[in-house]
Amino acid sequence: MRVLSLDQYRLILAEELKLRDGVLVQGLPGIGLVGKIAVDYIVSTLNLRKVAELIGPGIILPVGNVGVYVTNEGALQIPSYKFYLLNGGSRDILFVTSEAQPALWAQYEVAEKVLDFFVSIGGREVIGACGTTAEESEHVGVYYAYASEDCAKKLEALGAKRSTGGTITGACGLLPALAALRGLKAYVLMGSTQTPEPNFVAARELIRVLSKLLEFEVSLEDLEKTIEQIRRREEEMEKVLETARQKEGESLPSWYV
Repeated sequence: MRVLSLDQYRLILAEELKLRDGVLVQGLPGIGLVGKIAVDYIVSTLNLRKVAELIGPGIILPVGNVGVYVTNEGALQIPSYKFYLLNGGSRDILFVTSEAQPALWAQYEVAEKVLDFFVSIGGREVIGACGTTAEESEHVGVYYAYASEDCAKKLEALGAKRSTGGTITGACGLLPALAALRGLKAYVLMGSTQTPEPNFVAARELIRVLSKLLEFEVSLEDLEKTIEQIRRREEEMEKVLETARQKEGESLPSWYV
């Protein structure tokens, strides 16, 4: 293990890295937790090894406070950006996730630290993975916004739709935008969601596009089981609510308006 000092930040390297035509995929908490769920699922399912962690004053607890976690075993754990490596067929993919977004005042500096590290080990392409709000629809789609226009045709060939207008808050859009200023290929992929609650269906669609785009295989079996369990619970809850509404209506007096 080696620890590098980056001003007030520290980069903890579990191993020395040199990426082949490296791609970075960032998935942090955001709308519907779409990007976070997608990246965490890929990391867990493929059993990817953690190769580095970034800690520092701008990487904080989800509630917005400075502090540490305490594990179930009673150990202290500093909030961090975690980097996981997938050695692909022709290029290497670095997946990045964390328990929370950086503090508002630290978004730029954390993104720049990530990019400094990524470029130094052979990084070439940056993808922000997250959710985006969409109008009420049963269809869940994947949208993109680019900083490098040459990516557009390839993304549309995979079924992604161009996002038109609006904003992307937080690190999801900022990291690719800053990466493009360094000459890296960069864009954002967003799974559409109509709710701020965790959206596993949108995460599944995002994974499908990412796996085709970056040419890696990942089973969606466990994710499909989770989606089915949630669907059944929602149906059961709807039945309970409908029964309650009917009983409430029956109890009202005939003159009630």
